[in-house]
Amino acid sequence: MKRALFLAAVVLLALPFARAQAPSTTAPLPSLLGSATKLFIGNAGDQENADCLRVYNDFYQGMSALGRFQLVGDPGQADLVLELHYEIALGQAVASHDTNSSVRQFRVVLIEPHTHVVVWSLTERTNYALFQSNRNKNLDETVGVLVKDLGSLLNVQPVPPDNRSKVPHPHL
Repeated sequence: MKRALFLAAVVLLALPFARAQAPSTTAPLPSLLGSATKLFIGNAGDQENADCLRVYNDFYQGMSALGRFQLVGDPGQADLVLELHYEIALGQAVASHDTNSSVRQFRVVLIEPHTHVVVWSLTERTNYALFQSNRNKNLDETVGVLVKDLGSLLNVQPVPPDNRSKVPHPHL
């Protein structure tokens, strides 16, 4: 009998901890993601870097090709502002003898244009390559992933992309 009471006490004491570790409800996605139809795309990358300008142009064309959005030239007319950022991890070299070492990434920050609140952001790493043809291939892949992920995210029923980079990185 004492053993049964002891086990019952242990179970009752453990219940609050079991509930605390139970999976919680998924947080709702911002409603703006499903309702935005007018987009402004800003280039927050390095204006003197040919790769940044290429990615901005390709990203703009990719978003236009989705056919679901009106791309506007004035952020004040947009439902959503997309800022395209080019980033290099601090303390890292852009190029090395190991061309598989990637520290470059492109990040798209989605901003509500009237309140300037960041609604969401997506980041995709890109592999560096010494030869321009390989670099172009890597940039094409990165832009393709960003456009695809944004197309899913900016849908009537938004689907958040995986939280992992989809471009393969052999060294990571």
